[in-house]
Amino acid sequence: MSRIIVLGSINMDLVVSANRAPEGGETVSGTDFQIIPGGKGANQAVAIARQGGEVAMIARVGKDGFGDELISSLQENKILVDRIKQDETCSTGVALIVVEESGENRIVIVAGANGQVTTADVDEAIDIIDKCDYLVMQLEIPIDTVSHALSLAKSKHIQTVLNAAPAPLRPLGESVLRKIDYLLVNETEADALAGMPVSDLDTAYKVAQHLQGRTNGTVVLTLGDQGAVAADGKSVWHTPAFKVDAIDTTAAGDAFTGGLVISLQKGNLLKDAIIHANAAGALAACKFGAQPSLPTFEEIKQFLSI
Repeated sequence: MSRIIVLGSINMDLVVSANRAPEGGETVSGTDFQIIPGGKGANQAVAIARQGGEVAMIARVGKDGFGDELISSLQENKILVDRIKQDETCSTGVALIVVEESGENRIVIVAGANGQVTTADVDEAIDIIDKCDYLVMQLEIPIDTVSHALSLAKSKHIQTVLNAAPAPLRPLGESVLRKIDYLLVNETEADALAGMPVSDLDTAYKVAQHLQGRTNGTVVLTLGDQGAVAADGKSVWHTPAFKVDAIDTTAAGDAFTGGLVISLQKGNLLKDAIIHANAAGALAACKFGAQPSLPTFEEIKQFLSI
């Protein structure tokens, strides 16, 4: 199988479990604390690798203990790490996560070395980009770097996937949107890009179609426990979610992204790929932690056969 490249973030997640997140000025007691490898880029790379994909990452970490540990963790997941730089000018990125008893989470990200990923890092990896089928990106690294990578990939007829997370502070320009083959967004991210709130299935249909018209690619709008709405320019449809008892939703979106990409690369139709991705996200929500929760292909296959 040809390679998938993930250009994105690598974080160390500092995770606190509590009955609920504190209100402003309030202190609450937590029930557990863990340090877990994370970052949307790394999570999606691991999600793809665990489902049998051949994955390489373009990224940065700090030249510190967290950076060393995160690179080792990616290697254990059989991800090519020789294009991950250890930056001596700043620390490894971290995410501070509060996971509530309901499974919902609150996340604060400190970019650290993720904010130093440059267009030069992309250009220096041209030899492996030339050989890839899909280039997968998020928005935890500088948007100029993402835009440059999109342009480079499109010039080489490589399929581009942008998970527009976290929600951009300002809408992405048309020059960026038109280079995206698959745009993956949740309700918040869709609102930020389209300027149209998603409040129910009807508005999800309208927003997905609006964004599809602006990208001229495929848009998949995830709706948590309501599943996903997709628009491909020919039709728009809803795929229900699988009902599970959620424990931690931190990496559910990353599991969905990884599941969608690997399923598409294997030649599955988009509708089938979304069902596979929904299953991956559901399984990830059933376990605690980001990367530890990401399912294997066999686990997803077994889940879908039940």
